[in-house]
Amino acid sequence: MKATQRVAVRLVLAGLILRIAWLALVGALVHPLQLGEASQAAAALARTGTLADAFGPGTGPTAHLMPVVVVIVGAVQRVFGADSALGNLLLSLWTLTQLAAIWLLARALFAGAGWNRAALIGGLALLCLIPAHISQEAADFRVWEGGLATLLALTNLWLIVTLDRRASIEWQPLLLGAALSAATFFVSPTTGLAVDACWAWLALRRLPSRQVVAFAATAAAALALVLAPWVLRNAQVMGKPILLRDNFGLETALANYPGALDPADPHAESQARMRAIHPYQNPEALSRLRAAGGEVAYAQGLGREAWAWIRTHPLDFARLALRHYRQFYFPDRWQGALTNWQAFPTLRIEAIRAIAALGLLGLLIGLVQRRRHYGLLALYIALAGLPYALVLPIPRYAYVVWPLLAFLAARLLADAFAALRVQQRRRMMTQ
Repeated sequence: MKATQRVAVRLVLAGLILRIAWLALVGALVHPLQLGEASQAAAALARTGTLADAFGPGTGPTAHLMPVVVVIVGAVQRVFGADSALGNLLLSLWTLTQLAAIWLLARALFAGAGWNRAALIGGLALLCLIPAHISQEAADFRVWEGGLATLLALTNLWLIVTLDRRASIEWQPLLLGAALSAATFFVSPTTGLAVDACWAWLALRRLPSRQVVAFAATAAAALALVLAPWVLRNAQVMGKPILLRDNFGLETALANYPGALDPADPHAESQARMRAIHPYQNPEALSRLRAAGGEVAYAQGLGREAWAWIRTHPLDFARLALRHYRQFYFPDRWQGALTNWQAFPTLRIEAIRAIAALGLLGLLIGLVQRRRHYGLLALYIALAGLPYALVLPIPRYAYVVWPLLAFLAARLLADAFAALRVQQRRRMMTQ
């Protein structure tokens, strides 16, 4: 094993040990975690075999979430029991395995892009040793889709970079790309849109026109094949052929209303808005949900109210949208409270902001210098956050760009140190 590979293995092991220690510290390694709607839906699936009860026991069938991760977790809980130590240990191992794969795949992506040893080791060190997203990495992604979405996105990007380095691109890897992009979209539609744009970047640059059209048709067919069972299920169970999720109106209403514009205490305001309209374990909102005719009608009603306000206050909406888009990459300090672990919230947010600032600065410099594949990275990073301009982003949502920002930050620092060393040598030679 090469020295660089040994360092990579040691960093990954250190990162995993740090997450395992955190899980043990908070008592979550072998114990069930209540992580919001996804936990509730997985428990209902394990108990009844039905995707339901996202807002609490007895709240009925749901399309509030994309089903992939919920089904995986529900299957494990159905076999071993929701309170089983073995079942929960397996879910912890599932999360940690995802995490190790994300780290190694991010390193492989940038190694394939031709980055030097210092940048590769530095990026991996930031990911493994800076626990800014530790509650998401070790806990949230047990039931939420962010970890799997990040892993699939990195797989797509790695394949795109690999194909772009070839003199010619054959059909077999393009078929794999169509399948991968469809799978990513089904796990996380927002991440899938960014990945689809990256495949379009490759196709338009490298493929002849006829092959571009054929690839687009193949990708569309793959996506339709993946989505069809979900849409049919929703038509039968929810009463409407919901294409993705039925929560868009709810999320829009949570983020776009007069009180969100200039609150004295943004965290208190966001919590008050949640209590006012979000039905998760909220008896008053649940009563209104049932009176409206279920979660689909309830979310659509809230969406109509929100969009009516948006139409009459376009400048206020634009201000909120720009704020939300910025918060996706640079969360406000108070948003550290929007995680499932309340320790060191400000310190973790500051780490996220610092690495995002360095990463985006490194990306900008690379774009100005026309470094290879930086346009691809910029396209993915910019589009991954764009849908969240319409809603209030929480730190978990932005994990899909975190590995890229960490490696971009590491390269910026590595290049800066290398430039300093060159200057020092020149000074010594002139003395």
